[in-house]
Amino acid sequence: MTADTRDPRLLIAVPTFRRTHLLPPLVEAITAQTAGRRARVLLVDNDPDASAREVAAELGVDYLSEKTPGIAAVRQAALDAAADDELTVMIDDDVFPEEGWLGGLVDVWRDTGAAVVMGFVRYVWPEGTDPWIAAGGFMRRTRFPNGHRLDSLATGNVLVDTAQVRALGVRFDLSLGLIGGEDTTFGRAVMAAGGVIVASADSVARDDIVPERTTREFVHRRAMSHGQARVRLLIREADGWKRPFLHVAHFVGGLIRWVIFSVGRLLATLRGDVAAHAVFQRRTWFAQGRMLAALGRVTGEYARPTKS
Repeated sequence: MTADTRDPRLLIAVPTFRRTHLLPPLVEAITAQTAGRRARVLLVDNDPDASAREVAAELGVDYLSEKTPGIAAVRQAALDAAADDELTVMIDDDVFPEEGWLGGLVDVWRDTGAAVVMGFVRYVWPEGTDPWIAAGGFMRRTRFPNGHRLDSLATGNVLVDTAQVRALGVRFDLSLGLIGGEDTTFGRAVMAAGGVIVASADSVARDDIVPERTTREFVHRRAMSHGQARVRLLIREADGWKRPFLHVAHFVGGLIRWVIFSVGRLLATLRGDVAAHAVFQRRTWFAQGRMLAALGRVTGEYARPTKS
């Protein structure tokens, strides 16, 4: 059974891992937008200690424990929990839905019939953030107009037509574990199977960046991990006989980019252009990540914090 386009049933899934303090205000904001809709909220908890179970009970929402480590497993668990006639909406536990967030996703799905609708994540730097970091583009998304067809996917704020994606035979790749890139792989698989991904400019989730993510150490690690994930995915999607050549090609390509961006960074330093220096530094780190992945060295983006 497919979702009713006039009044679709919604499963709103919140992937979470040991950030229980964020859940009450988030669930309250979500439920404020479900009035008049057939919707249920599900916390999908990746903590093996099930730290969000009690919170879910207190908030009166559904709970699902997914002990396989990694965001890919959590997102797939959310899709598996949905009925065929439910649309699966996913919103990460560290973002906050702005007014019109849910309607923005549903309206674009209703107008386009797309397999996936991607909302916009608006990053907000905290007061006092190093201007160099804020100017470097380390946390940024492009806000595409409603219905704009996309060729890539991020799943922190997204609607999935559950029945349609199941019919396409697409699932999240659990082998990615804690490395990241599960949304990119999922999106590419949807498009390869004939599905369409579109944008919703009206669905906005605000990401108030926490202070620990405003350090040069963090943005360095993030930029490199993105470069690693990008090359790893490109190599693993290729035919087996091509992969040795791709390792070489991506290493050389990364090296060339590293040289070019390093020169750009030097010139920006001489000009005193802080923004250009930050952008070139980000691209240099991304290129280093590409080279590391080409050499078979890939580290996970989603490091697991220790329990307090």
